[in-house]
Amino acid sequence: MEIIHTLLDSLGNLSPITLFLSITLITAGKSTIGISSFLPPASLMLIFIFGACLPLYSPIFLWLATSCGALLGSIISYELGRSIYRFPRLKTWVKRYQSKINRVQQLLKNKTHYILFISRFLAVFRYLTPFSAGLLRLPTYPIYITSAISALIWSAMFVLIATGVLSIAL
Repeated sequence: MEIIHTLLDSLGNLSPITLFLSITLITAGKSTIGISSFLPPASLMLIFIFGACLPLYSPIFLWLATSCGALLGSIISYELGRSIYRFPRLKTWVKRYQSKINRVQQLLKNKTHYILFISRFLAVFRYLTPFSAGLLRLPTYPIYITSAISALIWSAMFVLIATGVLSIAL
């Protein structure tokens, strides 16, 4: 319990820029293939951070930081998928998720924007879907726009849960 109190105190002492960048990088990591596996679940991390920071910071500040990180992670995953053809070493990452990637690619061919939007709300698919879109070399700007819209809504959902406006029955 002491560790949790220490973490909460340290979050409260961060400058706004440091906190913004920290939340952005953590969220980007949870949305990036190859990094996400090493971090705790996004929902737990974000609700913990928001719970600690909401008394001191605006929900809009936290929403914006989380949205930027989520979009950044999607862009990185998408660009990694596109760059796999230039860097053959990256193909070892694909082998781990090959069956899921194949399934996502089939879905993306039929309903690209719908699948990309929904995948933001599903843990593993959060980074596999933009990665697969990059592998398919789908058009960049529509992917970015869809990722931005889903990131904004996904982030708002966590802020609303942390503020108590939205509740989840477990």
